[in-house]
Amino acid sequence: MKKFFGSKSTKDKKPNGAPGSSTPPQAHAQLPRPSNGHQQQPLPATSTPPAGAATMHFTSLAGTPSAGPPPSQNGGGGQNGYGNGGAPGGGGYSPSSVGGGYPPISAPPSSSPYGYNGQQQHSQYPGMPQPHHLQQQQHQQQQHHQQHGGIPAPPSSSNAMYPPRQHQVPVPTPPPSSGSAYQASAYNPGYMAAHLQGAGKSTGGSKLTGDPKEDYPIVMAIDFGTTFTGCAFAFRKDPEIQEIITWPKQAYQYPKVPTISLYKLDSPDFLDWGYPARAVMMTPNAKKHLLLSKFKLQLDDQQEYIEPLPLGIKPLDAISDYLGKFHSHVVKEAMKNFGSTYDQSHIQYCLTVPAMWSDRAKHVMRLAAVRAGLIKEEDPAHRLIIVSEPEAAAMYCQSKGDQFNLQKHDRFLICDAGGGTVDLIVFEVVDVNPETGIRSLREVTRGHGASCGSAFLDANMEKLLREKFQKYPLTPMGWGTIMDTFVNQTKPIFPGTDPEMYLQVPNIPNLPDANDLDIGLEDGMLKLMVSELHERVFDPVVKDVLDLIEHQLKQTHCEAIFLVGGFGSSRYLFDRVTAKFATSGRQVRVPPRAELAVVRGAVTYGLHQGSIISRVARRWYGVDSAMDFVQGVDPEEKKTLSRDGTTRCKDRFSVYIHPGQSVALGECVTKKYMTWCYPRPLDCPLYVSDSAEEPRYVDEPSVKKLGDFQIPMPDIPGMMPGSEVLVEVKMHFGETEVRAEALVLGQTVTAVCQWIG
Repeated sequence: MKKFFGSKSTKDKKPNGAPGSSTPPQAHAQLPRPSNGHQQQPLPATSTPPAGAATMHFTSLAGTPSAGPPPSQNGGGGQNGYGNGGAPGGGGYSPSSVGGGYPPISAPPSSSPYGYNGQQQHSQYPGMPQPHHLQQQQHQQQQHHQQHGGIPAPPSSSNAMYPPRQHQVPVPTPPPSSGSAYQASAYNPGYMAAHLQGAGKSTGGSKLTGDPKEDYPIVMAIDFGTTFTGCAFAFRKDPEIQEIITWPKQAYQYPKVPTISLYKLDSPDFLDWGYPARAVMMTPNAKKHLLLSKFKLQLDDQQEYIEPLPLGIKPLDAISDYLGKFHSHVVKEAMKNFGSTYDQSHIQYCLTVPAMWSDRAKHVMRLAAVRAGLIKEEDPAHRLIIVSEPEAAAMYCQSKGDQFNLQKHDRFLICDAGGGTVDLIVFEVVDVNPETGIRSLREVTRGHGASCGSAFLDANMEKLLREKFQKYPLTPMGWGTIMDTFVNQTKPIFPGTDPEMYLQVPNIPNLPDANDLDIGLEDGMLKLMVSELHERVFDPVVKDVLDLIEHQLKQTHCEAIFLVGGFGSSRYLFDRVTAKFATSGRQVRVPPRAELAVVRGAVTYGLHQGSIISRVARRWYGVDSAMDFVQGVDPEEKKTLSRDGTTRCKDRFSVYIHPGQSVALGECVTKKYMTWCYPRPLDCPLYVSDSAEEPRYVDEPSVKKLGDFQIPMPDIPGMMPGSEVLVEVKMHFGETEVRAEALVLGQTVTAVCQWIG
C-alpha cells in the first residue's frame, strides 16, 4: 500500500444530551482579510499532541451538518472510505492507486518580519494558498520549466511547510505560559478575546458559569419572517411558552408583526417599523417615504437574480435596522413578566433561519443580531443559537406527538410554508424522555426548500391587478389598501364555493363612479373568476410546494405530513396536499396554531438542546489539497512537483463531508497539523459545493470558498519565530452552524472564520 501525506483524523462523539453551542464568526466580515499566506501541515499518524493539552472552542457559521467523505478511487478517499487514515479530509493512507493529498496550508511571504535564514527556507507546496507575489514568481518558474519540457517545481523562496517524516525529531514542548488563553490578535481586532466562552464575564452583575441553563434563565425565540416576524419566550423554572402579542399601533392583537420598515425616499435613513410604518403609507405623506418589505429574500442565494434593495440599502443594514427596533420592543414586553432582578442580560436567544439558506446567509443573520443588540461581541457563543426553521417546527410538532399518536421510529415530514420560503425535512422519532415527554429526533432526508411562499401569491396577484388597472394608476395608498384586502380577506377563503370572488377597490382617479365592466369593476367591487385565480395566482406556487413534498417522499416513507407556517395554514394548500399525498398509512395534518409552530418550537429547542441528535449534510465541504496527478484525467497545467519528488495535481477538492451523509450531534473530524508560521495566525480555507457530483478541483464553477478559519498562535515564552507548532483542529458539522475546536501547544485559544462576501 502507498503512504500519502495527510493529517491523521479521528471521529469523536459527545453525549447526545450535551448542550449545543455555536460561536459567532467575526462581526466585520466585509473587512479585507490580511494576506498571511502561512502554511499548515498535518502530522503523521504516529504523532501525538503535547501532554496536558486543553481543548478550546471556536466556531464558524456554516449550516450543513456532517462528517466524512464517501469511498473514492480518484483521490480524497482512503482507508474505510476516508481520505486521511480513515477520517474525512484531503490525503491520507489509502489502498487506492490514486488518492491522498495534502491538507490546506499557507505560508508567510518572504517579506514577513518573521523570516528564516537560508538554511530554514523551504518550498511551498503546490496547490496551496500563496501570497500574490509568490504566485507570480511560481508562474514564471512554471513557464521556464514548461519551455524546457519539465514539470513545474515548487518555488524556493517561500517559507513553506511540508509533511514531517517519521524519523524526524519530535517537536519540543515549549515552556509553560503564564496565560491559559490567547487574548488578542492583530488580525481580528477586538474579537479574539471576545469569544473565550464567557469565562470570567459578567451577566447582570454576576459572573457566568459557562452553563447556559444557569447563566440565562430566560429563553427567547425570534422567528424573523419574510412577511411577518414573531417572538416567544419561556422561563426555565416554569417553561410555559408565551408569545408577544402587543405591538405598536396594532389594530388587533396578533402574535406577529409585519416585517416592513420605513425609510425616507431620498435617503437610507431608517424611520420606523411594523404597523407604524404601514400607517404612514396610508397617509398623503406616503409619497415622501419608502416602505421596505420582503428584504429577507435578499439572503436566498438559490435565486438566479436578486434585485438590489433601493437607496443602496444593504441586506445586513435592512435586517439589523428592523431587528433592533423589534428586539427593543419584545424585551420591554417580556420583562413585564419578571421581577426587577431580571433584565435583558439574562436572555438566551434562538434565532430561526430557513434550512435552505447558505452559510453566508446564516453568517449575515448572526452579524445582524450583534448590530441589533441581541448579543454583544464579548458574549459567549452559546448565547445566540441559530435554529433551522424546520427543526424548530419539528420540535413543536413532537410536543403534540400524543394527539397525533407519534410513536418511536415513526417518521414525519415537516413542510414549513411561510411567507417567503418553504423548507422540508423528514424526521424520525428516536426515543421519548419519560420525564419530560420530549422526543429525540434525527433527520432522515437531506432537507431542501425553495422561495415559493405566500409572498409569491401576493406578487402574482399584484401582477394580475396591475394588468387590469393599467389604465388607472393607483396611488401607493390605493395599492396598499387593495393588496391588504386580498391578503386578509380573499386569500384565506380561496377558492370558496362560487365560481367568482369579489375584491373591494378604493377610489380610483379618473374613475369617479368606480365602474368599468370591461375589467369586471362594478360599484367599486372587482369580480375575479376563480378559474383565473387558479391559473394566474395560486396554482403556480402550490405546484412548486407539491413538487418539493414529492421530492422528499421519494427518498423515504413517512407516517405523517405536518403543514406549518402562515402559508401552511392555508385551506387550499391543505386540500391540495391531502388530495395528492394522503393515504391509509399517511396522514396530512395542520397542528394547532400552525403559524406559531416555528417560534414556539424554537423556544422548546432552546429549553431542550440536543433533542435533534443527528442531521443530514446538504452539500459538499472540503479543502484545497495537492493529490497524485492522474495522467489523462488531470489537466497538464495543474501538474506540479512536490518536495518528496512525486508528481502532484494542485487545486484538488479534498472532501470533508458529502451530501446526504448523516452526522451525529457532537461528532467531529479531527486533524493534526504542523505549522512554521509562528507567531502569525494560521489560516485554513474551507470550500463548499452544491454539485450533484463530487467536485474534483476547488476552482470548478460549482465550488465556492466560504472563508478561512483563522487560528491565532498563543504567546509562548522562549518560542522563536518560525518554530514548529502543533495544531489540532476538530471540525463539527452536526449542528446548524459549523463549529470547531482547537488546541495549540496545550493552550486554549479562540479562532473565528473570516467569511467571503
